[in-house]
Amino acid sequence: MVGGRSHLVAPASVRRSGPPRHQSPPPEPPTCFRIFHDEEWVVVERSLRVLEESGFYWGPLPVDKAHALLEAQPVGTFLVRDSTQSNHLFSLSVRARRGPVSMRVQFKRELFWFDNAHFDCMVKLLEHCVDCSRGQPFVFDGGDAIVFTSPLRRDPMPKLQQLCRRNIIRHFGRDGVAKLPLVPSLQKYIQEFPFKI
Repeated sequence: MVGGRSHLVAPASVRRSGPPRHQSPPPEPPTCFRIFHDEEWVVVERSLRVLEESGFYWGPLPVDKAHALLEAQPVGTFLVRDSTQSNHLFSLSVRARRGPVSMRVQFKRELFWFDNAHFDCMVKLLEHCVDCSRGQPFVFDGGDAIVFTSPLRRDPMPKLQQLCRRNIIRHFGRDGVAKLPLVPSLQKYIQEFPFKI
């Protein structure tokens, strides 16, 4: 690469601080590693921060454990996890009618791609999937009809301020929040995760 830096990252490792010097780190579950160029790194790092705030990013969760978590959930419940394939960052696991399934999300040209949709943020992409599912399911090879209804969060009981933030966004929309007469700290909190899901 000419004229820039590159970054090697495992998505789940971005949020972790290192262990104390006198301890050796525990082995990490397998996750993908990839070299990112400056512009890509900005998109990935921002997306990881937002995913962490979402509560439905499960990091390096193996596919069998993701499917076990989703088995008892209603159809359309989904989660995001690190892909174990080296050429993908994230996978979506969702409860379909026949049982849980997993699909990879592509990252190319500084965008996250799923089906024909692409966004510079994973949560924007998932919001789009939820909105589209209300009208018509996604249909993939093999005839699976997939809908996205609600995320499976790591903490099933969200904090009161998270519920309030979500309802404010649903009611006023992303653009409408900036016009609300809110104190700067509350405005900043809402902007950290300006999504309906």
